[in-house]
Amino acid sequence: MSQQPKTPSFIDTQYQFAAFLRDPENQTMPHNIEPRRMAIYQELFYNNIEGFISNGFPVLRQIFSDEDWHSMIRDFMIKHHCKTPLFHEIGREFIAYLEHERDNANDPIFIQELAHYEWVELALSVLDNVEAEPSKLNSNQNNLDIHFKTSSLAWPLVYNYPVHKIGPDFQPYEASKSPVHLLVYRNKQDNITFLELNPVSARLLNLFNEGLTGQMAAEQIANELQHPNPHIVIDGARALINDWLQREVLISSH
Repeated sequence: MSQQPKTPSFIDTQYQFAAFLRDPENQTMPHNIEPRRMAIYQELFYNNIEGFISNGFPVLRQIFSDEDWHSMIRDFMIKHHCKTPLFHEIGREFIAYLEHERDNANDPIFIQELAHYEWVELALSVLDNVEAEPSKLNSNQNNLDIHFKTSSLAWPLVYNYPVHKIGPDFQPYEASKSPVHLLVYRNKQDNITFLELNPVSARLLNLFNEGLTGQMAAEQIANELQHPNPHIVIDGARALINDWLQREVLISSH
């Protein structure tokens, strides 16, 4: 029988080195690396990861005690193997860890949604915009007759918890009675803004992305609400479209 090729010793050392950096309390330190240098590598590795996550999830950091926070960061390092070498993707990897590998009954019930909400700002700030310029209307155009869709730099978000209000002084213990609708967008100046939407404005955005014009969407919403005066809904839709155009949220879909 042919023997399996032996793993080169330097690869064994690399795996052992990485395992020790992730979990120094339970893994064996490589014997051929000076302990003083290993301690420097270990500190740099941990501080870089912890610092990036702390900066990317500041509210989450605030609501955790120091002990619980550092315990979670160490657990992330041990359990989760990142799929990308890009440093700014650590936030996305941390969310994947919270969703699939984190298992702690003492965590806040809203931890996954709060983390996603905080990650969105970084994700949107580094996103390349490959779409058309935001739509501009001339004075002869009726914005209710145009097919719009949300820009790739405008993200409608739906949560079960009021994540935009969570902080050290407010931490809900149960889901909201109705979905929490938010809109986050980035304008030409690369400024990022979060808006809270009501159910009607959130529905209007969804109908745009389904291919309806403003007029069609407003009429459908009025019908769904069984509104006694549909013109009020239509006028409200026109005002929202104007506001979203000013904010560079909408682009023409045709």
